[in-house]
Amino acid sequence: MSKKIIGNLIHLKQQDRIGWIGLGEMGYNMANNLQRYLTSRSLTMTVWNRTPAKAAKMHHHGARVAKSLEDLVAQSNIIFTSLKNDEAVEEIYEILIDLAGQVDHSIIFVETSTIYPTLATKLKERLAVTPQHTYLQCPVFGRPSMAKAAKLIWVTSGDEKAIKKLCLYFTTMSRSIIHLKTTDVARACSFKLIGNFFVVGTMELLAEGLTLAEKAEVDQESVLKFIEAFFPAPMWTECSKRMTQSSRVLSKDLGFSVELGLKDVGHMRQLAQETGASLPTADLAYNHLTQVKEQGKGAYDWSTMISALRISPAPSRRTSEESRTPQRIGDEDHDDAEDDQADIGLKKNFSPPAYDA
Repeated sequence: MSKKIIGNLIHLKQQDRIGWIGLGEMGYNMANNLQRYLTSRSLTMTVWNRTPAKAAKMHHHGARVAKSLEDLVAQSNIIFTSLKNDEAVEEIYEILIDLAGQVDHSIIFVETSTIYPTLATKLKERLAVTPQHTYLQCPVFGRPSMAKAAKLIWVTSGDEKAIKKLCLYFTTMSRSIIHLKTTDVARACSFKLIGNFFVVGTMELLAEGLTLAEKAEVDQESVLKFIEAFFPAPMWTECSKRMTQSSRVLSKDLGFSVELGLKDVGHMRQLAQETGASLPTADLAYNHLTQVKEQGKGAYDWSTMISALRISPAPSRRTSEESRTPQRIGDEDHDDAEDDQADIGLKKNFSPPAYDA
């Protein structure tokens, strides 16, 4: 073993006291991989979860369960958080920032959730009141199965020195780390939303294509074989297979829920409006996810969005004779154009949902 590695291990054992908050599907799997690494070094971490039963599961893997958030903050100088949504993040950090102001030691906070950029900036600014503390925004890409296999993609932003200090821990939970090399923590949030847009955009494309194949009575297995041969990326192959499964299977295969999908796509649309970008694909996906939620499937995996297309009537179209008749620009029927936009869910005066960020 090299002197550098020995030095790092001594440093870990003497100084790092890790805390983890949030043990949902993603958080539990990430924390479990980190604890497995710490156990191999005869170390442990402190965990806290709103639902005690989930924290108790981590205790069986060697983690210490905190009695309270105050207990966890007192015991930790590195705190990871993995929470459901912006509201949960803001609620927990309101408590953490208050507690951080009452301790003498410095703490590096690592927020891994998908939140709106302005919230990350707000949290960093609030934490700056106690300058010995550091806030990093490090969202992750991947489903719970990838988190379990330690194959997530991590994205880092914030203080470079703190990031370098924690890279050893990030690698225990990931297959790749993307360093944005910026202290602007909002950038990581925007990056995560852009990445998730590529994901939901691919899902929308697959849902439309698979529905067309189904309605045209084209063999689904043959379509899946084509996708596997022509687009051999896991995102394409795995998602298309999930979409062709029954609703019963989809309900049990919960990787990322429709409700969380609506939250993320809502964030994308808000970011697009604020930056002057256009995301018509996100608008379509948002409407389809909304329809699925209204079917009572808000807790299903968001690939269930295909069910909205399966039951949706085809948008109105011009007759074949009209389609063969050339039109000059500006001759289109204005009312028909607006009807078509409404049919496919594109709103001219788009107003994104409000977010407390």
